[in-house]
Amino acid sequence: MTVLVVDDQIHVVEGILEGVSWERLDVGQVWKAYSAAEAKEILLLNRVDIMLCDIEMPGENGLSLFKWTKEQEMELECIFLTAHADFTYARTAMKLESFDYILQPARYEEIENAILRARQKILKKREQKKYYSYGKTLFEERNQIMDHWMYEWYQEPENEERCLKLLEGMQKMGDGVYAFTPVTLILCHVVEWCNMAWEKDLFRYSCINILEELLQEWKQQVSVGSVSDCEFVFFVYGGREKQPEKDRLQEALLEFYRTAQKFFECRLTLYAGGRTEFEKLPGVLCGLKTDRINNVAQKTGVYGGRQKKEACEIAKPDFKTWEKLLVQGMGKTVYEEASGYLQKMADAGRLDARTLQIFYNDFYRIVSLAQEKTAAAWEDIFLEEKQRDFALHAYETLQDMRTFLKMVTAFFTEEEKDAGRAVRLVNEIKEYIHRNLENDIRREDIALSVFMNPNYVSRLFKKVEGISLKEYIVQEKMAMARALLQNSQLPVSIVALKVGYNNFSHFSQVYRKTFGISPTDERKK
Repeated sequence: MTVLVVDDQIHVVEGILEGVSWERLDVGQVWKAYSAAEAKEILLLNRVDIMLCDIEMPGENGLSLFKWTKEQEMELECIFLTAHADFTYARTAMKLESFDYILQPARYEEIENAILRARQKILKKREQKKYYSYGKTLFEERNQIMDHWMYEWYQEPENEERCLKLLEGMQKMGDGVYAFTPVTLILCHVVEWCNMAWEKDLFRYSCINILEELLQEWKQQVSVGSVSDCEFVFFVYGGREKQPEKDRLQEALLEFYRTAQKFFECRLTLYAGGRTEFEKLPGVLCGLKTDRINNVAQKTGVYGGRQKKEACEIAKPDFKTWEKLLVQGMGKTVYEEASGYLQKMADAGRLDARTLQIFYNDFYRIVSLAQEKTAAAWEDIFLEEKQRDFALHAYETLQDMRTFLKMVTAFFTEEEKDAGRAVRLVNEIKEYIHRNLENDIRREDIALSVFMNPNYVSRLFKKVEGISLKEYIVQEKMAMARALLQNSQLPVSIVALKVGYNNFSHFSQVYRKTFGISPTDERKK
């Protein structure tokens, strides 16, 4: 245990150093300081457990010094010593959560007792922290083991051996579940985080608490395994005596869904299976995984199984005509028709993984034919390697398929030659830029928004505006930044983020290059 004595009166410090029985208190190191500045030097270089500190000192007082230690996140207990029974001092000391407040002159025995109590508090906190750290480690290890077994089973959901291996593991970790225990299996898919993504273990722990609270009437337990950053499998189980009826369980899941949407700020889908014994879960997981794959439109809510298909006739796409339109440079027309067809299929509940895969194959075929007739290469359509990789798996969701369609048809959209239409196109590009000043604006994203080839976008913009696209984007971002600096109270770092710069140093360099003054000096001016 270590102690720092701080007082501007030398005789007070020396008296405490000599009068207190440090050995009896098991204090191995005692430092002394005669000012707050001197105390800070010691605190920055050494670990101090207890600080005995005068309040009234020249320059910076003891209250300010203790507040500084809080700001530095130093873990120490502070015992204030003062010759003035000032209530304002005492109230401030209490607000800062000081350990004790002793009026001088005080007997050394009183100071020793205060140090002894502070020492006991520190040791207790360290013990609690040790157990918390130990418990946290066990919790994390348990989750990692559970996730490993769950992931293996999820890859082969029909594999009964892997299901039983997970069951044995859950039993070893203290979960009261057996082969004959009635279980409701729920597959939770986080489709999109609306704000910041939650840390996986915190999300898991919160889901358990919410579900168990909703099902406490039936004394149900919940275990959660993770198979990816956005997919989780919930096990809801309890005794045979009292089970929630099917409609009551559905109500609880709907309430969980509504709560989760708000609490986690995300869009999610729950795929719920029927209640069955644990050993029979492989068939249930197969069905849930199939439902998850077939939900290519990524509809949210509590998913009760196969989509209901409306008995309406939807005309099949005329791929032959689409091929001709692509060759003629009418890609925008093809995109509108293809996107409309897929949306109708999704609204009618007739769009699943197989249907989307077939559509993708047919569309890919006509794109290949259009490429041959226009002497275009795959690399001309998808300029970057990651775009080409994405294009090979664009059939997995409706959203990905739409993006794929947009990228392809943008390439096969005829370049605008009419001057008036060129100006209108450039105005569309400007509108896109102004709507996205807070983002990192990429040329490829602009091209997709106006159904044009990225290279042509740059040439057209430079021809009409007499300035490069990149220069214009920087110019508009800096203009917005200057307006925010001059007309708002936002911190300079937040202004940088508002115009799409995550690197503050880079933002400052660009701002100075544009206006000849740093953003910080602009704010001061």
